[in-house]
Amino acid sequence: MPETISFDHYQTLTREDGSPVELGRGAMGITYKAFDTNLRVNVALKVINSKLLESTVAQQRFLREARAAAQLRHPNVASVFHLGTSGNAFYYAMEFVDGETLESFIRREGPVSPVMALRITLQVTRALAAATRHHLVHRDIKPANLMLVKDDDDFLVKVIDFGLAKSIKHTDDEDLATLSMGGFVGTAHFASPEQLEEKEIDVRSDIYSLGVTLWYMLAGQVPFGGSLAQVMSQHLHKPPPLERLQNVPACLRALVAQMIEKNPLKRPQTPVELRVAIEKCLAQLASEQNSPAPIDEARAEIQHQRRSPPNVARAILWSIAAVVVLLGFGALLLFKRNWPTGVRAPRSAVTSPFSAPVASSVPLVVQSVSPGSAPASPSGAPLPEDQEAQRRAIAEAQKYEAAQDWPAAVTAYVRLQKNFPKNDFGRVNLELLLTKLRSEGTVREDNFEALRGPVTEAAKIETVSAMEMLGDFLRQRDPKASFDWLCAAAARGRAHAMTEVGLRFSNGAGVDRDFVKAAQWFEQGRAAGDVAAGMLLAECYLLGKGVSKNSTKAVALLQNAASANDPRAMDRLANCYHKGIGTDRNDREAFRLYSAASRLNYLDSMGNLGVLYLTSDETDLGKDQAKRTEKAVSLFRDGARQNNALCMYLYARCLEAGTGVSADAQEAAVWYRRAANSGNPAAQEWCRQHNLDPESNPSP
Repeated sequence: MPETISFDHYQTLTREDGSPVELGRGAMGITYKAFDTNLRVNVALKVINSKLLESTVAQQRFLREARAAAQLRHPNVASVFHLGTSGNAFYYAMEFVDGETLESFIRREGPVSPVMALRITLQVTRALAAATRHHLVHRDIKPANLMLVKDDDDFLVKVIDFGLAKSIKHTDDEDLATLSMGGFVGTAHFASPEQLEEKEIDVRSDIYSLGVTLWYMLAGQVPFGGSLAQVMSQHLHKPPPLERLQNVPACLRALVAQMIEKNPLKRPQTPVELRVAIEKCLAQLASEQNSPAPIDEARAEIQHQRRSPPNVARAILWSIAAVVVLLGFGALLLFKRNWPTGVRAPRSAVTSPFSAPVASSVPLVVQSVSPGSAPASPSGAPLPEDQEAQRRAIAEAQKYEAAQDWPAAVTAYVRLQKNFPKNDFGRVNLELLLTKLRSEGTVREDNFEALRGPVTEAAKIETVSAMEMLGDFLRQRDPKASFDWLCAAAARGRAHAMTEVGLRFSNGAGVDRDFVKAAQWFEQGRAAGDVAAGMLLAECYLLGKGVSKNSTKAVALLQNAASANDPRAMDRLANCYHKGIGTDRNDREAFRLYSAASRLNYLDSMGNLGVLYLTSDETDLGKDQAKRTEKAVSLFRDGARQNNALCMYLYARCLEAGTGVSADAQEAAVWYRRAANSGNPAAQEWCRQHNLDPESNPSP
């Protein structure tokens, strides 16, 4: 065998006998461990089976989908960062994940605990949610494509092989004949019925495969065996043998059954829906343990299962708890917490977002105990003295919470955590309580001072929601402290806090203005999943603030954010299409995006949509100028009456010029001044030119 195989600037690594190091082999091709001679780093190099790409259509489809996958950046995804050809071979390079496949782990250690299985599934669900935002279906979710990674004292799951994902976003130039790379793609033991029948698939197919993977984690084997034909037939027609999971908790068994329903309509329809179901099951498992120390019990359970805990298992033993957050309609949302070891208070200054590691963890969801139901001994026997003291402390904190004495409740939970630090019950309930108060708007500027002291104490014991609350409410009172607490929350993995730190650097609030650091934080927030961060980073590239001006990259970022239904991103992307910035001019696409953002009540888009009606034939009203003008004025008027500064200014211009309405200089002046008072620069300039004071503005 040759000592090395080269693909452009990638060289496969070899074993002592000269054979290349293979990381995996399947029907789609071989994955080698390789070395990037340019960047001087190891990569995973997937070399595609040439038979799959013999036709021009298949090659074009592969290139398009690999490029789409390369845009996917998420902590639970191994990123694709290079695509190429070498001779007749197609290949792509992806992040080398230094860990162990879930398949290898289970073959060596056997089935895992229900809690661990759900926590792994939860991380994969996050990856699927990120892929859905990019219109991608993985098509081959299985234990061999899930990497378990030790990250400091944390535990991380990485989904690999997204380079062969399928894009479900159809373009105008393709039909159903071009939507496949030529037959079934995937692994039959984990494939969905619709995938095996080569029907159109979406994320529900990946959810089925993840359900089979969850089964594999719990049972140590797949639900269906036999020959390939038998396996395919059973996935298509045979009910799963759920009796094999009789020792699995009922909620988990029901979840698996729902995930592997034959009919896609009966499965969880989205990763978000699946995530909520997983969180509920985790909460129920924690509640059934009937103990104030579910984290310790989970650790003990994992220790009991592992004869010689490998790196991954040791990391699990010290993984961090997250919580179930109750929001408005009682839905449970995941809270993710990441705590660097030894950090107990906000740092006085953070010079770079990369100076503080942001780990990704597998959360353990813990259900809050209802007031009056403090944990007791399962047998009913008297509790040991320390457990009895803990029970009384929990009951006291819950009494204050039930009475809505928020300062006393926060103080009691802080005291509980300090007195009984081993089980995190106090901190978990602090996260639940503070998140609830913020989401319901209970805490306001006028009543925050009563909570400031207790919340500060909660932040000092690593309660991340408390850090974020201080960051929000100290914005005007103490900008420097506000900035520091946001940095502390960002260092623990809060994507929204990362974006807020970037905004503070951009605005010079609580820290010296630094556009370079702002752009770095926006990039980190975007990578952590905050859609707003992607939009703000796009603006940096559009204006050349903190980064080299790159309108093409800005458009790509805006497209990602717009696909996640961010109305501001839709508006800015529409503006790029309308003006031909970073892309070809396309008023039809601008019209679609402005309209979509307007329907989401983003009022600037209402104004911009009106401008498009006035200036372009590429709207739903075509070349009928009279109807277009009437529509534009109606949009300006509606937005102005909702106090939107842009719409007020545009309506004032129509009144001044008599565009679509009778000219009325006096009313126009009123709207100009209102727009100026609301911060519209063009209206402020108009007022200066006409010697008008925006503050002395009569009502229209």
